[in-house]
Amino acid sequence: MDRHIFPEHSSLVLRSLKGLVGSHPSLTLLPQTKTVINAAHDPSKVTLICGGGAGHEPGSTGFVGKGFLSASVSGDIFASPSAKQVYTAVKAVPSNEGTILIITNYTGDNLHFGLACQQARANGIDNIAILPVCDDVSVGRTKGALVGRRAMAGTILVCKILGAASEAGYSFQETLSLGKAVTGGLLSIGCTLGHCHVPGRDNAKYGVIGEDTIEIGLGLHNEPGVYVVSPQPPPDKLIEKMLDLLLNQEDKERSFVPFEEKDSVVLFVNNMGGMSTLEMYAVVDEVTRQLESHPLKIRITRTHCGSFMTSLNAPGFSISLLNLSFVARARNNGKGEAEIIELVDAPHASAAWPGSNLSLVPEHLAKRTREERFVDVVEEPVVKVEESSTKVQGMLVFFDPETLRRVIKAGAQAVLASEPDLTKWDTIVGDGDCGETCAAGSKAILRALDDGLGKDGDLVGVLREVTETIDDTCGGTLGAIYSIFLAALTAEVRLLGAEGREVNMGMWGEAAGRAIETLGHSTKARVGHRTVMDALIPFAEGLSSAKSTSVSETEILREAINRCVAGGEGTKDLVAKLGRATYVGEKESEGGLPPDPGAMSMVAFCRGIGAELGIHV
Repeated sequence: MDRHIFPEHSSLVLRSLKGLVGSHPSLTLLPQTKTVINAAHDPSKVTLICGGGAGHEPGSTGFVGKGFLSASVSGDIFASPSAKQVYTAVKAVPSNEGTILIITNYTGDNLHFGLACQQARANGIDNIAILPVCDDVSVGRTKGALVGRRAMAGTILVCKILGAASEAGYSFQETLSLGKAVTGGLLSIGCTLGHCHVPGRDNAKYGVIGEDTIEIGLGLHNEPGVYVVSPQPPPDKLIEKMLDLLLNQEDKERSFVPFEEKDSVVLFVNNMGGMSTLEMYAVVDEVTRQLESHPLKIRITRTHCGSFMTSLNAPGFSISLLNLSFVARARNNGKGEAEIIELVDAPHASAAWPGSNLSLVPEHLAKRTREERFVDVVEEPVVKVEESSTKVQGMLVFFDPETLRRVIKAGAQAVLASEPDLTKWDTIVGDGDCGETCAAGSKAILRALDDGLGKDGDLVGVLREVTETIDDTCGGTLGAIYSIFLAALTAEVRLLGAEGREVNMGMWGEAAGRAIETLGHSTKARVGHRTVMDALIPFAEGLSSAKSTSVSETEILREAINRCVAGGEGTKDLVAKLGRATYVGEKESEGGLPPDPGAMSMVAFCRGIGAELGIHV
């Protein structure tokens, strides 16, 4: 269907969130950041935050409440929320125990939630972690080697189990460990009769699934299925194919979760948005019949059917299996399958899970007017708690202000001067905006220096402000990668400063190495993939390369810059593995492919700071 009551989507997401919160007294909305929070949030329990693009309703927003999620952050339709939105949610539902960001394994979510996590760490929230869900089996091990599996509706099952664990008083580490075990035992596969329709967009680009045709192995964002089957198979053959993709232990590309005979599962059947309830329960019946007669003799312990993670109005469904027996074996804590079943069955006060118990909502919250449920909060937390062990007061790390400001200015000016080359190169291998993006960030940093950035010599404060400036002005993947690295670097400098470490190349090398490791959790890009990492990683490695105390600070920095330049310029001989440049393939420009513009922005910055310090490379 391509007709809608609301013909465009620019205001639709916020209006939908207002309608949800206005209908449920257990919720509060932060309209400016499209964040739904549990109005009865308990800061003594582990905070759980999920989110992502809109268009998957009820998605995570429908599962906020006591015994479930603490907050959900929404982006535009099929677009990740920004790091600022996510960090606002972190501050709005603080925890003395710790915070877990449950994310769907998509590039935007990895980068923006990853950046918010590092911003929180940089500001003293140490018990915070990312838990990615990657349950889709349609893309095999070989094709998905770099980016991993996509997330599907199983995400909501993870949220339910961890929400109950938090409510039961599990510690931060206990909840995180449980989450890793559950995601490790989860599998999903979807199918559809047609693509969904986004209000106000030209949906022709998504293509049309032909008559008498079905696609198996689609994602949540209108991506085409991995398998196009025509003519459309009968229901039993369709579900047989889907279950084979989930359970076939001989399929080395897709046997992500081991199954043994008589293993117990939670069956999770999800409406992609456009299926009737009549057909959905018929799907449950067929899946149940086939699992019971399967050679593995699968035992279905719990079944849930409904709209959990949709793709707008897509006429399709997905099947998820959580192997309880495998999770119990992996945890080996003596509690067995009963632990997970108890958490799946636990009471909660969310809006969308079957069997919500809204009697859990405190009376004073239930009596709030509709308007009282909307709170415009950006900087200050909605719920305030006493300072705890997870909030560490910032340790001031001082550095000579004049040198600090001089070096930052030189680096920013060098990047700004490189804008024409970056633009030219990105026009060939990307979408042409790299130069503009880097110039915008450089100008913003130069303005901040004019306004006094770094005059007090507070190194942590400078790094924090530079991170925020890059995040505000540099869009796209490059800006997100730089921001995550800088936020992680800020956190490491703060921690090393608290240990009393001297600000020297040894400290910078250790901090940069740790920051690169942290960045690696948010992006699969590595050296050799023709990205900014080809220059950034060698630079960090160079800072920590000194094996002898006899090596001077200048020589250590010279080595780091040399490695950065070699890595960046060497990208002209590489084939892209990630990002938009992968679509260029072997396309040749006059004189061959240019170096990667993102990597060369790092080269320009390093050459700039080197030249200012008398190091010319």
